[in-house]
Amino acid sequence: MDRSLFRYILRYTWRDQLALLAFTLVSFPLIYVNLELPKKIVNEALQGKHIPKEILGVHVTQVSYLMALSLLLLILITINGALKYVINVYAGVVGERTLRRLRHDLYWQVMRFPLAHFKTTSPGEIIPMIVAETEPVGGFIGESFVTPIFQGGLLATYVLFIFMQDPWLGLAAIALWPPQMYLIPKLQRRINLLAKERVQTARQLSDRIGETVVAASEIRGNDTTEFERADVSDRLGHIFAIRYEIYRRKFFVKFLNNFLAQITPFFFYSVGGYLVIRGNLSLGALVAVLAAYKDILAPWKEILNWYATKEDVRIKHEQIVSQFEPPNLVDRKLLENAPETIPPLAGDIAAKDLSFSENGITNRVDRLSFRIPRGQHVALVGNGNSGRDDLVHLLARLDLPSGGRLDVAGISFTDVHQAVPGRRIAYAAQNAHVFSGTVAHNLFYALKHRPVHPAPSDEAGARLSERRVRDALAAGNSAYDIRADWIDYDGAGVSDRAELTALAERTLAIVDMRREVMGFGFASSTDPARHPALAEKSVAARSLVRARVARDQLAGSVEFFERDAYFDNMSVAENLLFGTPRRAEFQPAVLAHNPAIVELLREVRLLDDLYQAGAKVAELMVEIFADVAPDSDLFEQYSFISAEDLPEFRDIVMRLGKRGLGAISPQDKARLLALTFRLVRARHRLGIMEGSMQARLVDARNEFRRRYHDRGVVEFFDPDRFSPALSVQDNMLFGRVGFDQASAQSRISALVRDIASEEGMCDALVELGLEYDVGSSGSRLSYSERQRLAIARALLKNADILVFNEPTSGLDPGTELRVLRHVLEWAKGRTVIWSLSRPELAREFDRVLVFADGRLVEEGRFDELEREGKALAQLVA
Repeated sequence: MDRSLFRYILRYTWRDQLALLAFTLVSFPLIYVNLELPKKIVNEALQGKHIPKEILGVHVTQVSYLMALSLLLLILITINGALKYVINVYAGVVGERTLRRLRHDLYWQVMRFPLAHFKTTSPGEIIPMIVAETEPVGGFIGESFVTPIFQGGLLATYVLFIFMQDPWLGLAAIALWPPQMYLIPKLQRRINLLAKERVQTARQLSDRIGETVVAASEIRGNDTTEFERADVSDRLGHIFAIRYEIYRRKFFVKFLNNFLAQITPFFFYSVGGYLVIRGNLSLGALVAVLAAYKDILAPWKEILNWYATKEDVRIKHEQIVSQFEPPNLVDRKLLENAPETIPPLAGDIAAKDLSFSENGITNRVDRLSFRIPRGQHVALVGNGNSGRDDLVHLLARLDLPSGGRLDVAGISFTDVHQAVPGRRIAYAAQNAHVFSGTVAHNLFYALKHRPVHPAPSDEAGARLSERRVRDALAAGNSAYDIRADWIDYDGAGVSDRAELTALAERTLAIVDMRREVMGFGFASSTDPARHPALAEKSVAARSLVRARVARDQLAGSVEFFERDAYFDNMSVAENLLFGTPRRAEFQPAVLAHNPAIVELLREVRLLDDLYQAGAKVAELMVEIFADVAPDSDLFEQYSFISAEDLPEFRDIVMRLGKRGLGAISPQDKARLLALTFRLVRARHRLGIMEGSMQARLVDARNEFRRRYHDRGVVEFFDPDRFSPALSVQDNMLFGRVGFDQASAQSRISALVRDIASEEGMCDALVELGLEYDVGSSGSRLSYSERQRLAIARALLKNADILVFNEPTSGLDPGTELRVLRHVLEWAKGRTVIWSLSRPELAREFDRVLVFADGRLVEEGRFDELEREGKALAQLVA
């Protein structure tokens, strides 16, 4: 990247800068005339001197002349304002477009970083540089040339006008510029150094905070929070000291500028006034000069601000660029412009004197020579510093050799385009990244090389797409549409999405993950229009679930939903709604504050009774927890009321006891109603929601449903319809598991899943499970699930060569062996290179390579190398 900011700007925006320059130059004559007109209005139109008899054949009077000049002034002001608007908008567009290019270029540089650089550079440093630190650079780019030219031109125009009125006043106007031009850069230089230090310190703080987020469990587990706070406080103090010094110096510069600027009017009033009194200068000219000088201050300040911003942005740009040019960057030609035809790599792998070094001094892989025939399954074993990890990176083309030669199927890996190994070699590692998104997105990620089918769109969408492509090309960005279908179906060996989904299901079975993904489907909700067969079978299974529950004598473990029944295992609010809320104001937690609900309960004559029920709950809580310490866990476990709110409810209970409901405010009544709404009869057993109260609440539920059935506020439970607001498992169960039954949840879940399997729902559930959101970086998956997902992703790639780096290290030994055998069975005929964390697993492979200190020390079959005295035998022992 170009370290000179101005060279970078000119390289990509020189045409725009010329256009801005043209607009700027057009405005200068208009500005000069704009300054001259007030003088003519004062000296001629107002004083009645030198008024022309006619203009364009029209007779002119003093008043009409005044109006004409005033109208011309208004027109010029409008034109100048419009020109300034055009210049500012154009400059803003140029700046934002170039900022977009700069950020894209920096992101592209990250893609070229060698792997070793990521070991010493954290995301906390890189992300702010691309996102936050480039922001002022982008703001400056659009103004980099137009601001000094426009403001400098304004300044020259104003000074020229003053000189035209009187040379001495012109000299007075610029008399103090030389000391400002000398002092300001010297003072700014120290501010620039402080700004550079501030950027570096802020970057280090960002990195430290990022490390704290990642290491939160270690910090809390070791009680080192005070140590970490002290560290961050020290860094914040250092930043404060730097910024204080910057403010002190920056505002001194402003004070100096303002002071010198205010001295000049002294000369105008004294010298100019003297000349007016002597008759050597007209009053209109002096007024015009004072107005012009007042206008001079604005462009002069703008130029000074531009200079300060330029220096700050220049330092930021230099620092940013320096951080994005580490040694051993991957050559651009290896990543850009992929060949149309990707040759296969179904051949031998040959290494000759292969070496690799991260720092250019010490070889982590030292002069290795070996040959792996096509289709052979090879295990790599060795201790942590043996060099096998680095060899795996070289074989997967994640790193480039420092020396020697590596050929695959006769193709040199030194200069082949990355698209070849990137599509013909599958790689999975123990810490393989899982992207935010769905399971399917992660499974199919290795097939997304280029857009295959454009995204469907109407005419308006097509126009928007064309504009998006045009803007992307103008900013030097990728013109590919992220909304298109990117999946390489041919590369996966399938013809369409349906076949790919079926292949994904079979692949998940290979890595022993099909059951987990089916569980994701059970726990997911879906639109019946998207999965009609699954929805139909889920509704049909409800009767089977009821029958099986009765057969297995589990009737006491679940309450099945009935429209006219009250449910002991649901809260009062849930009983009232009898459905899943679609709007926030109908959520159970806030239902007591919903005016529509309160009014409905009042109309069915139930509101006061629910208030009284809430009062009983409050009275019980106040009595039971009166002597309990505020920090006791009992509040969290058993109380409806927090320790902080207990005194307020004690006051409410006292007022209720004296004067009844009329003694408390509507807000307090809502709090009592909220207590009632939280009651779950089977769990709390307070003897409150009993007998007729249940039947009356069911009547209120039916009235609520009658009023709101077509308003979309709640997805009501319907025994004959699939509810998109419930998970598939809850739709099949169509009820609520009891609170008072030990292990009821696990037993009912197993029963429901057995019925789903018997009814042939498994494939549809796995397909739905593929849409499961894995969370940020796969945070909703276990370590074992993330590893198996990475292996499945590699298999779906349908590559010629599989290169694995301990991808099963997080699995239990039984599952690890099972997955390994399944993968090797699937990969018969393909080359497999597997770096193992457990050397004893090498017996499953055709050949074993043993490494130590970056060298190959043994190779052969497992039974040949496990004998006493061999390096492999020592590793296995």
